[in-house]
Amino acid sequence: MRVFVLLTAVLVGVIALPTNRPEPGELAFVLSEDAFEDYLDAWLAIEENKGANTTANFNLRSGCTFRVNGDLGQPQPVYLLGNNFLRPNSNSGQIHLNVGQQVRVSCPGSGRTIQHANLASSVHTATATCVNNNLVSGSGWLHGNSAFGGLVCSTHPAHQAQATGGRCFNNNIVIRVGFVVDNVFHTWYQSCFDQNRLEVLYVWYNQDATNAVHQTNVARPSWSAGSFFPGLNINSVYTQVQQKQAIANIVGQSMADRYVTSTQFLARGHLTAKSDFVFATAQRASFYFINAAPQWQPFNAGNWNWLEQNLRARIGQAGYNTVIYTGTFGVTQLRDASGHLRNIFLHQSGNTPQVPVPMYFYKVAYDASRRLGTAFVSINNPYYTLAEVRSLQFCTDRCRNNNAFNWLNWQPDRIDIGYSFCCTIPDFRRVIAHIPNFSVNGLLT
Repeated sequence: MRVFVLLTAVLVGVIALPTNRPEPGELAFVLSEDAFEDYLDAWLAIEENKGANTTANFNLRSGCTFRVNGDLGQPQPVYLLGNNFLRPNSNSGQIHLNVGQQVRVSCPGSGRTIQHANLASSVHTATATCVNNNLVSGSGWLHGNSAFGGLVCSTHPAHQAQATGGRCFNNNIVIRVGFVVDNVFHTWYQSCFDQNRLEVLYVWYNQDATNAVHQTNVARPSWSAGSFFPGLNINSVYTQVQQKQAIANIVGQSMADRYVTSTQFLARGHLTAKSDFVFATAQRASFYFINAAPQWQPFNAGNWNWLEQNLRARIGQAGYNTVIYTGTFGVTQLRDASGHLRNIFLHQSGNTPQVPVPMYFYKVAYDASRRLGTAFVSINNPYYTLAEVRSLQFCTDRCRNNNAFNWLNWQPDRIDIGYSFCCTIPDFRRVIAHIPNFSVNGLLT
């Protein structure tokens, strides 16, 4: 415990320095799940600020401009521009509105209301009109011109996860996650979920240049099961005590003690990352278990994290307009005391194994306007041999030794943090048929 406290203090000091900060992936074996997320958030706050286009071509003498980081209040309302969520302008990390342009501001959920020092009447949803700089007006509910960042909610808005009538791969259900404003459901991401195996096949969401800068220092909420894990405390399934017991039931206690350690354990691995969303409201809505799967923590903090951050930065820099499909495939295996490989699940319901530990995690980035896409794949098992992971690589690696992917900083040969490779979409589909059948003409680089 003393070592951890000391190490944490050192890391805090490192974060404060303008140079010499270790990349988060370099600390994959050092930090706990929560401590890693704290470090990553602080590190990204510095890195994204360096890369943000702060010289966007806005006429600062007219209209309103708000910075994603620094000008928005908490607990944050939901912002809508027309029928869509409000977004920054390009990769600037800034939101610009023209004079007279209107934003719908809402605090969804029972008993939640908009708060402001200049509030004239109690409302939970209202229209704010751009005046200039950071000032907006609100007819009938605000006294005079007021700072947009002063608009907050009485408590965090209530996001929702709802099963839809849609179906995805193998007739599994589609779940949408977002907010209801003015009786309309506004979706941030969707999940393809196997209710029998309690397995998230994939989630999908839009990512473009506006996602390049996200709000930092957003408090993480508790994870939510929604209504999709009936009769099971899914959060407890992920605890190290229960995951070790589940693994021991499959491979034996002595082997489980070797596999689940202080540095190698299974984390609640986001599919749609918290940092993939710009606003605090959407980030908090990412903490559903229908957006997670068991990841070995160094994998989560290692090559998977590098892929998340590098891909988002590349999309922001290149101006791609993509749909990201992030998913899981297969069941990872560990050896029992006799050397036999056994499939690993974290729960058993009668004769049905549930909550599989995935063999593969993948991200498919697809830009429909260009008909270009690439599949990024990582193997979620630190205990395979080099020969075993190479045999599990099911396509020619298109990223390796390819200068077009020099923006990707992962260490693909590191088994302990996730052996990784890239596929063309047709090669990916030959093994993993989850995602919709869209047309693709080449790699998205």
